[in-house]
Amino acid sequence: MREPVIPELDAETFLLWESKQSERHELHHGFIVAFAGGALDNDRIALNLRIAFDSLFPPPFRSYGSDVKVQIDASTVYYPDVTVVCIEMPGTATVIDEPRVVAEVLSPGTRAYDIIEKRAMYRNVPSVTAYVIVHTTSQRIEIDRRASDGRWSTQTSDGDPIALGNGALTFEAVYERTSVPSALS
Repeated sequence: MREPVIPELDAETFLLWESKQSERHELHHGFIVAFAGGALDNDRIALNLRIAFDSLFPPPFRSYGSDVKVQIDASTVYYPDVTVVCIEMPGTATVIDEPRVVAEVLSPGTRAYDIIEKRAMYRNVPSVTAYVIVHTTSQRIEIDRRASDGRWSTQTSDGDPIALGNGALTFEAVYERTSVPSALS
């Protein structure tokens, strides 16, 4: 018996195909991956991040949620939980190609993928200056930052505010109205 052949897609073909689907998908190195849904805490944290980012990154910056795609390269397209841009975009746009800050809220099924695969991919996007990873099994935030010389560093916190944008990202703001336990308990 012959195995079905799964074609590799480029981003342009994927975006056209995906616009006609009832479910969301991501494109990873040319292959379609089903987009995972999240729990209530994940959704609340993503909303809290957008609210916090709107304060930390005032205009001309804008933050967007997981309904907007980010094109990483010619064969990879993701739906980050939150994306910050600093370019004017039409309100009808569905794809961001110059993200400045990208945030992923971890879920058990996508944890390794977000921490390993997506982290590596986002670091290769020239416009990305920060990648924020928010844990949901306990309160922990990691921020990868690109320095002016292009080198990356990672800061991890289990409760202390983390400098970002024009201020500090606080755990109270990120985890407000969630059931995620403190890592310090």
